[in-house]
Amino acid sequence: MKFTRILSVTTLAVLAAGPLALAGGRNPGSTLVFPVQRSGQGWFTIVSVTNTNVNPLGGATRVHYEYVNTIYNPAETQQPLGCTIFDRIEYFTAADTLSVVTSCHNATAGQQQGYLVVSAQDPTKFGVPWSHNWLMGSELVLNGSGGMYSINAIPFEAIPAAGLATDVDGDLELDFNGVEYEGIPETLYIDSFIALAGSQLALINLTGTPDALVTVQFDVWNDNEFPLSTTKLFKCWFDERLVNVSPLFDQFFLFNNTPDDPEELDLDCNNINDAETGWARINGVVANSPFSPPIPNPALLGSITSGPQGPINGGHLLWESKAKQLNGTFLGS
Repeated sequence: MKFTRILSVTTLAVLAAGPLALAGGRNPGSTLVFPVQRSGQGWFTIVSVTNTNVNPLGGATRVHYEYVNTIYNPAETQQPLGCTIFDRIEYFTAADTLSVVTSCHNATAGQQQGYLVVSAQDPTKFGVPWSHNWLMGSELVLNGSGGMYSINAIPFEAIPAAGLATDVDGDLELDFNGVEYEGIPETLYIDSFIALAGSQLALINLTGTPDALVTVQFDVWNDNEFPLSTTKLFKCWFDERLVNVSPLFDQFFLFNNTPDDPEELDLDCNNINDAETGWARINGVVANSPFSPPIPNPALLGSITSGPQGPINGGHLLWESKAKQLNGTFLGS
């Protein structure tokens, strides 16, 4: 027996309207960046990607998963010894969704950690990124201490018209330059931190080569609007407790060196603050690669989570400025 699919007027109108604009600034895109991925013993990560194009006639896409895995550096945890890429291709039909356990989907040699880039590719041409602004995703992370958090992927819309190739300059890279994909936020923000909570900051550099040494400036204000600043060096990617990033996020330092707001986080209602809090602004200063000139204002992305060991649940993406910069590139595999 042959079945014929009949599309309603409402369905046709939705398909004609193109990708939906969702609330909160997180709209489906052609490339998704997951700021943290962990695979292996003691780390349980589920990555979910959905193709929101429900058109049965032409809504399919290939999806390229590129796991950036870091080589741990015990001497300097924010500067891994290297970053390698393990990749897979998946085929998504219209309205398809796929959830994978990274321990199975990523390279299986021991524990891996880093970040993940997912990009849409033309289903009729192997290895050709294309404009398919219908992808959305999130990840669920369970750490060794039982802590759990879920965060959205960071989406980037392709600039060319739907169905066109995005590698405009032919360099086989994903360029966030306002020509291939939208730019990367100029400034990132930690909306609030509690110094005793043990939160972790993940940062990704998308300017220069993976071995570029990136200088980052942190402008921090405590709970009484007292300004502080510091710089930090990192390579490729790191996920580190805020107190290890800088003492400016440490309870002891803030309590003893900055003026407090007595009503800020007063846990027992006695008009004496019990835990130091604050917020921060993050800007890339320069990326220094060994064999190329310094690149000012490198493009950064990131998140705040409870980390791989913390017992406290929670995680969210960093806030972003509306202003964009156009020097971000994912070199890929």
